[in-house]
Amino acid sequence: MSDPLGPDDDRLHPGRTEDRSWTETAWFAAAVPERGLAVWTYPLFRPELGVMSCGVYVWEPGAEELWQLPYYRTWWHLPLPDDLDLAAFRLPNGLGYECLEPLTAYRVTYADGEELELDLTFRALHPPHGVGVEAGGHGHLDQLGRVSGEIVLRGERIAVDCIEMRDRTWSPRRESRKRTFVTYSYGAAGESGFHLSTRLDPKLGENRILTGFRLLDGKVVPLRDGTCRIERDDAGRPVGVEVTATDEDGGDFAATGEVLSRLSMPSTPWFVWACIVRWRLPDGTEFFGEHQDTWSPAALRRIGRGDGAPQASSQK
Repeated sequence: MSDPLGPDDDRLHPGRTEDRSWTETAWFAAAVPERGLAVWTYPLFRPELGVMSCGVYVWEPGAEELWQLPYYRTWWHLPLPDDLDLAAFRLPNGLGYECLEPLTAYRVTYADGEELELDLTFRALHPPHGVGVEAGGHGHLDQLGRVSGEIVLRGERIAVDCIEMRDRTWSPRRESRKRTFVTYSYGAAGESGFHLSTRLDPKLGENRILTGFRLLDGKVVPLRDGTCRIERDDAGRPVGVEVTATDEDGGDFAATGEVLSRLSMPSTPWFVWACIVRWRLPDGTEFFGEHQDTWSPAALRRIGRGDGAPQASSQK
């Protein structure tokens, strides 16, 4: 069992590591899923080193490499602001977060001249789902919420009203990972949805559950079993996803996903395929969400050369 989450988990955690690799992330996403358009804001903080990085990405169908995107900016060596408070900050690059209600509601703003403006509000559909949270130690949370507001992309005003995910991680994050392959899938409509993270089990040749939950009429039911199968094109890009799971109440869940658009994102220390997905349930119900493939570069190269499946790591 994880320790409970509290308001302090909206702020930096006092983690310490011998190699000074302690890292905190605060990822928010937004989408206009009907047109396959997505936005990520992804700051990453290394307080032991006094530095941070930050990425802001907008993608849509037909634009998946960084140079093709409607918009992206990355900053890899920003100084960590003095007295940084993750519950209320504005960075020199124009990104700002404001916690409106602890663990529940947040405002995300960003401005880059005439290129891009964001003004988005996230309101949670459920309490955050904690994973491996240790008081005074590492932790992770996932939370679905309704995102509303506006994107202004080179003068085009785009209304946003969607269900998306946010997540937070605070833990060591070492740059030497060589065998990581994990997936991160989710989607929701109304107050029902799902989240499933998996890692490759090399003995079974299957992507097996790391963590996840079902959202049933606003109630979070943890998953106890689950798999993720990915269909790829000849270039190795995800084009379809199938998830199956069983929750702790014994209920079964299955969904198939069609990839509408993709982002090929180099991160630290991984490479990520981030995909907007239209999910379909066995009864024909459709809703939107995302699927993410996360690879260490060595594992991605090995698959690309056809040398066999990566040996998976447990770290997300």
